[in-house]
Amino acid sequence: MKYIKTSLAIIAAFIVILVYLIIPNKIVVSKTIFVHQPGNLVVNAFMSIQYWDKWMPHKSIDDHTFILTQGKLEVHESFLASIKCLYTINELATPVTYSAIDAGGDSTMIRYEANVNNRFISPIKRIHNYLDSKKMKLQLDTTLEAAAVFYTKKENVKRDTAQ
Repeated sequence: MKYIKTSLAIIAAFIVILVYLIIPNKIVVSKTIFVHQPGNLVVNAFMSIQYWDKWMPHKSIDDHTFILTQGKLEVHESFLASIKCLYTINELATPVTYSAIDAGGDSTMIRYEANVNNRFISPIKRIHNYLDSKKMKLQLDTTLEAAAVFYTKKENVKRDTAQ
């Protein structure tokens, strides 16, 4: 019986150590997509957050907060070529930065990046945040792909910059 208890304790300790070794303290979630439109037009249109409801896949909007399929995205501020947001899913809230940059020629790079702080003592909390960050990536990838589809169409880029 003593051998079984000792073995279970060693296995449990090994699993906890693996959680700390495998799941990082900082989880970076990001994606980049290129849109084949002139950079200045896309950047100007992308920075107009009042028109995000035309491309953002959302269930509803509450002021500057998009309620998504999984979680919500609060738009906080827009500065030069980046937009700062806060993404919340379950108990995880993390800042997200969307940006649009002229990539030269007729291309524009649009991207998002989120850094999830995962420095927790509890291995269960670390696993939970890791799984939520995977859900967050899927949801934010969907938003970025929707933006790319929207800004690829010339009428959407020109209309938004003219308003």
